[in-house]
Amino acid sequence: MPHSARLARPCLPPRRLRASRPGAAFTLVEIVIALTLIGLMLAMGLPRLDLTRYRADAAVQNLRSVLMQAQRTALLRQYDVVITIDTVNGALKTFEDANNDGIIQSSEHKRTYTLSDGMTFATPVTGLDSAGTPAVSGAQLGSLNALPSVTFHRDGAASSDLQLYLASPAGPNRTWRAIRLTQSTGRSDWYRYNVKAGTWVQGGLQ
Repeated sequence: MPHSARLARPCLPPRRLRASRPGAAFTLVEIVIALTLIGLMLAMGLPRLDLTRYRADAAVQNLRSVLMQAQRTALLRQYDVVITIDTVNGALKTFEDANNDGIIQSSEHKRTYTLSDGMTFATPVTGLDSAGTPAVSGAQLGSLNALPSVTFHRDGAASSDLQLYLASPAGPNRTWRAIRLTQSTGRSDWYRYNVKAGTWVQGGLQ
């Protein structure tokens, strides 16, 4: 390319670097003030949020999952699974009767599930079907180690119907929960007590 052609090319002005605007970042004082305001807003709002209800729901659903798991194990492994209810210590205990002899051997699998979030087995103000229902009830409940028991059989059915009631002593009016087990199908459902209406509402429906 000729020297004259190179000289004819327009000369672009140098690109200027944009200077950062002073004061664009937050100062430490501003961050501290913002965090303090957020903390105050949370402190004002949390007391209005009743966590007791959600903890009670979680506790009863965990309890129901123990029953469902016991039924599933009986179906899959084709042997009886026994559950005892320890109302004093607030726990369910599962025993897998692997040889179906009706006797729990020391070598057979056992597990204990403790109630969570301060929940305890307790006699409700009124039962699912009638008043005066105890914390644990069932027409054909068995007994194992001096504790009421129910057995899931290989076809998924249970040896008895069952109703379990639990609540938190810290706030029983808001935390009454119940589980109903149907004997013929082994199906379990959980319920929440509506104090204002004086009725039990099936969990997940309201």
